Amino acid sequence: MHERFIHLQWKGHARSEEYRYGLDLALNFVAERGIFYWLADLRTMTAILQQDEKWANEVWFPKLFNTRLEKMAILRSQDYFNQTSVQRSFTAVNGKLTFKVAWFPETQEALDWLFLREAVSA
Repeated sequence: MHERFIHLQWKGHARSEEYRYGLDLALNFVAERGIFYWLADLRTMTAILQQDEKWANEVWFPKLFNTRLEKMAILRSQDYFNQTSVQRSFTAVNGKLTFKVAWFPETQEALDWLFLREAVSA
């Protein structure tokens, strides 16, 4: 695995304080370690509260945009309400993103995309 990589896996429902603590902990790790690649595993995560979605869009994402993050691969939740909330968040910050984002059904596909070196034409 790459040394500038974080894998954040959510399991089930995260209460507001757990959700914010988890995102802030990951953000601090990304900022302090100069992380380039993020695998966000949301497959078993359930709904995100509306006030937490708003907090992430207005407070958390702007801080993430000031890091060295280059790519975020997201393993989409099986929960419809989580999918909707996460999609709304990325729509809200669209145009402000400072890193590439892609959605995947399987871990290996996400890892392949994260660590793929762009081909340079001669």
